[in-house]
Amino acid sequence: MTHDDTSSLQHSPADAGESEGAFLLRLIAAVRELRAEAVAFEQAHARTLEGVHPEHALGARNLLHYLAVRQRDIRDLQRDLATLGLSSLGRMERSVLETLARVEHALHCLRGEPERPSVRGPVLDLDGERLLGRHTDALFGPAPEGRCTRIMVTLGSEDDRDRIEALLNHGMNVARINCAKGERRDWQLVVERIRQARERTELGCSVLFDLSGPNPRTVRFDADKKPAVVALGDRFVLMREPTDAGQARTEYGKLPLLGCSLPAVIAHVKAGERVLYDDGKLEGKVLTNERGLALIEVVRTHKAEVKLREQKGLNFPDSQLPLPALTDKDLSDLDFVAAHADLVGLSFVRSASDVEVVRQELARRAAAHLGLLLKIETTRGFSDLPALLLTAMRHERVGVMVARGDMAVELGYVRLAEAQEEVLWLGEAALVPVVWATQVLESLTKTGVPSRAEVTDAAMSGRAECVMLNRGDHINEAVAFLDRVLRLMQAHQNKKRSLLRRLSISDLDE
Repeated sequence: MTHDDTSSLQHSPADAGESEGAFLLRLIAAVRELRAEAVAFEQAHARTLEGVHPEHALGARNLLHYLAVRQRDIRDLQRDLATLGLSSLGRMERSVLETLARVEHALHCLRGEPERPSVRGPVLDLDGERLLGRHTDALFGPAPEGRCTRIMVTLGSEDDRDRIEALLNHGMNVARINCAKGERRDWQLVVERIRQARERTELGCSVLFDLSGPNPRTVRFDADKKPAVVALGDRFVLMREPTDAGQARTEYGKLPLLGCSLPAVIAHVKAGERVLYDDGKLEGKVLTNERGLALIEVVRTHKAEVKLREQKGLNFPDSQLPLPALTDKDLSDLDFVAAHADLVGLSFVRSASDVEVVRQELARRAAAHLGLLLKIETTRGFSDLPALLLTAMRHERVGVMVARGDMAVELGYVRLAEAQEEVLWLGEAALVPVVWATQVLESLTKTGVPSRAEVTDAAMSGRAECVMLNRGDHINEAVAFLDRVLRLMQAHQNKKRSLLRRLSISDLDE
């Protein structure tokens, strides 16, 4: 459902030479139209709401209302409302119908009219802030005193009990275990140390297991040789199987050869599509793809030369890939995860059917009570986010992660800022918590000294319900620093709304 004709919402009184009365009537009609469209959009998608968990019934309806409004360009309407000192609808995410109804009522009051029956039309009995808080508590556990935003830290088998205790004392609320690294015995050690640290500190800490997901990575078929080095304009070959090497040598001579950990991917990559290597350190373009051999030309590099190593991530942002929701490894890992996790992270989620597969696998293991975290890190996952959310909301405990690393690779850095904002908006409209992730305070974590840019990023992260830090030699300092930043910013900012506490610098006489 789209609206190309937005003229009723896009002209100002100055342009039209309207009287004040006509101006107010036009705004009333525009706001009423938005309300009607929001209600109609919900009715059109009533079947989508049938399977939603009762805990998310109001949030799912509110999300549909928000999607309906966001199909319009209402910027001129927002400016007109702001000139009257009214809500400009820029913070309506948590309660769309109520916001529209209150604005319409205020417009009638400005006309000196009693409240019209139409203003009392369909609304929800919705306390969005309270519900979002309840869903956040359910997913991550209770908030620490004085700070609403949780802090998540990635742990590994190198982290002993004392270090985990220190992290808890500094402010860690969620421990993340990455299933792409280590083995079950490593994860078991970490889980046991977390349990001991919780008992000794008497501090809560939920445990998230991130499934590896269908993440294509490079495979070197000539591991006995040094990694090939390529530069701008060079070419290399992506192959399905080691047995393709002979054919590749015949056709392409001494060009570097790489395999893919998910061989089926290669068959679906087409000429002209992009291939990104190692978080975008190299960008290639597919020249040809025949007989299981994809010829790639390097069109951009992070440095003058790039080494083609094994176990480096591959992204195919332009390709339609038949990837499973869960790999064989994921299914095997899920047997362990189901018994030890509080939350499960679904990596590289692409479609609503992916979400449903994971829900079924959790139920099969008597683990439907576990929290489910959707990691948005692909172009398709981002574009299908509304459907992903509505499907995930069939689950009782659900959240979404802005996985900014892969998002930047797939969408491009120019679109990253816009994309992370949209994930925050949709999460808030659905009343489900959002995790802000990837390279938060990375310099501080690794070197002990933050950059100015990442301090600003950390301050902005407080608009999410949880912030993720990766491991590093200075992780304790980073957690303590982030804890202080989040507590400070909580007094100034709530989502997109500025909070006007007293400013100490406001008094000219001091």
